[in-house]
Amino acid sequence: MLSRNTIGTGVVIIFLALFFSTNIFAEGRASQKPIAESVDKRFANYAVGTTLDRKTGLLWMTQDYWQRETKWVNWYTANEYAQRMNHKKFGGYDDWRLPTPEEAATLYDRRKRNMDKDGDKIFIDSMFPTGAGWSTWTSEEKSSKAITVSFKDEGGQTYQDKISGIDAFLRLVRPVTGSN
Repeated sequence: MLSRNTIGTGVVIIFLALFFSTNIFAEGRASQKPIAESVDKRFANYAVGTTLDRKTGLLWMTQDYWQRETKWVNWYTANEYAQRMNHKKFGGYDDWRLPTPEEAATLYDRRKRNMDKDGDKIFIDSMFPTGAGWSTWTSEEKSSKAITVSFKDEGGQTYQDKISGIDAFLRLVRPVTGSN
């Protein structure tokens, strides 16, 4: 028969194992270590082309569509691109998607400075490389329009035409706790 002390010790060991395994998973795959971190430790870049936002628990593609493909993207092509990246298992994952407007808005930070593809200021962390688009398509749609979130000026959200939207950029995201 097990004593209360033995049972209590077992519970503590299980708790600690779960706690540390969850924290390792939150930092990406256990075998991956960040190659760089932001000054405030909020963002961590990984060698597989991903950036973890420790504040939100979201994993972003470090480069956006413009940086990877050097062309504009409409909303439909943006969704197809997410499917392509999932098929390729980009970064080791198959659950990349367009961010929600709320998720995309978490990247905007007026205290951060970066440069877009035209050399203009955008307000996202420098852990994301310069030369990105100044906004991103999101998953929220209504009829022939979808919301884009801007990283320029005061930020904000705008409905754009899904085919001819002028802010035609994309940065894919996935939750840290998603599937492989």
